[in-house]
Amino acid sequence: MGGKIVVTGATSGLGLALVGELSRAGYTPILTGRDPVRVAELAAELGVAGHELDVSDASCVHTVCARIEREHGAIDGVINNAGIWLEGDFETCTPDAIRAVIDTNTTGTIFVTHAFLSGMLARGRGTVINTVSTGALYCRKTISVYAASKWAIRGFTGCLEVECAPKGVRVMGFYPGKIDTRMYETAGVDRDLAMAMSPAQGAAMVVAMLRDEGMVWSHVSGRSIADYV
Repeated sequence: MGGKIVVTGATSGLGLALVGELSRAGYTPILTGRDPVRVAELAAELGVAGHELDVSDASCVHTVCARIEREHGAIDGVINNAGIWLEGDFETCTPDAIRAVIDTNTTGTIFVTHAFLSGMLARGRGTVINTVSTGALYCRKTISVYAASKWAIRGFTGCLEVECAPKGVRVMGFYPGKIDTRMYETAGVDRDLAMAMSPAQGAAMVVAMLRDEGMVWSHVSGRSIADYV
């Protein structure tokens, strides 16, 4: 139990809740995010290590992840949580908005996993948890690009699960429903989140997955019971 866990997208919402939950569970979280000021403030406030990291930039991922390993030693786990929302009829989505979603949600997750996975495989131990979405479990209108970014990570996660488990490394997907975060607001979408799960509830589920070291929790989905009403 315990170990050093890198969390992406950790300056708000689920990622920030994960940093707190990991600390309480005896892990050593390493907080990362794109905003250097916010990263520094939160790292100081929470007493954890913090690193500026833009997961959509392959060069940045390579440089920062290598620095994390130099400064903190072997990394025991990665929680790929960074993500952005895009909603609207597909024909209204701009190329820049489409690329931003794919670069963050899809290739960002792949880049960060790639940066840390070889070390875990060499040690024969480690965990990667990808925050996917229930949007990768069904189809609905107005979220085609976001769903595409998450369906890709569903496939990526599942393939790595069966590739890496025999080598001692667990790769798992967390598929949450609505979480009460600023993700929708940041994307300019007005969403009623009264029925959503809290970031703390989502973080508790992810840490439970992490702690059960003898199990691979595949396709773990959850949502607030109020979301069914």
